[in-house]
Amino acid sequence: MNRLESLAEKALREAIEAGEFDNLPGKGQPVDLSENPFEDPDLRVVHKLLRNAGFAPAWIEERKDIDATFEAAHQTLTRAWRIYRPGGVSPNDATWEKNVAEFREKATELNSRIKLYNLKVPAAVFQRRLFDADKVIEGITQAKD
Repeated sequence: MNRLESLAEKALREAIEAGEFDNLPGKGQPVDLSENPFEDPDLRVVHKLLRNAGFAPAWIEERKDIDATFEAAHQTLTRAWRIYRPGGVSPNDATWEKNVAEFREKATELNSRIKLYNLKVPAAVFQRRLFDADKVIEGITQAKD
C-alpha cells in the first residue's frame, strides 16, 4: 500500500508542478458548500429558490414558529410570576392560577404541533422534544433572580 500511495503522491506532485490543475474552473475561489448532500435531488431547485428568497423549508419555519411561540408564553408566565411574588401573593392566587392554566393550554397546543413537526423532519436528529409544562413552571417559580 505504501508503494501505491507513494506512486499516487508522486503523480499528483508532478501534475501540480506541470500546472495541470491551473486551468480548473473555480481556481482560487472558495468551495461552494451550499448544496446539501442529504437533500432530495428532486427538491434541490425548490430549496435553492427558497434560500435565495430568504425562506427555509416548511419544517424549519415550523420549528422557528414553535420556538418563538414557546418563548413568548414562557416570558409571559415569568413576568406574571415576578409581578405576584414580590407582593407576597400566594402561588395559589386565582390570577396566578389563570396564568398557569393558560401556559399549560399553550404547552399542550405546542406539543400537538411538535408531534406533527417530528413527523415532517427529514431525519430524527431534527426532532424536537415535547414541552413539560410542570418542569417549566417549577423552573420559573424556583428561579433566583
